[in-house]
Amino acid sequence: MVEIVGVIGIVASMILIAAELRKTNEIAATRAEMALAAQHNILNERRATNTDVAKLFPKLESPEAHLVTATDASQIRGIARHQINFLRSVQNAYKDELISRRVRDAYVLDFAQSIDRWPGIREHYVAIYRETEALHGLEEFAAIAELAAAESTPGPASRD
Repeated sequence: MVEIVGVIGIVASMILIAAELRKTNEIAATRAEMALAAQHNILNERRATNTDVAKLFPKLESPEAHLVTATDASQIRGIARHQINFLRSVQNAYKDELISRRVRDAYVLDFAQSIDRWPGIREHYVAIYRETEALHGLEEFAAIAELAAAESTPGPASRD
């Protein structure tokens, strides 16, 4: 009888530990999603509250229609680096099972769409990709890899 009570106590303790561990994992996952959302929204918040940042967006969206100064290019490079670092955070959170595939895919899609939304950032994405070997081969950066490959592929020869 004492042995049965001991076994029941051990099983109950294991169930309690498992429940606490599950709750801890859920809290960690929620915190990771919240941190990613905050990091993702930094650029939007800065665009809304900082006129110097806001002035860059027409240059990102239509670089051929605007003078892009060396300072602008440096700031755009900073935005590109922020976006890439953010996507690396997403990749790490997914790898550590802190976010779902659905959440990861939404951020990856948003990143890929930024290449279309912001033609003025493309060359910066490509430059950072080329100089950062750790990005090569990662599924999250496939859109930049394709862009880099397209830029290094010679076009048709012209006939003069």
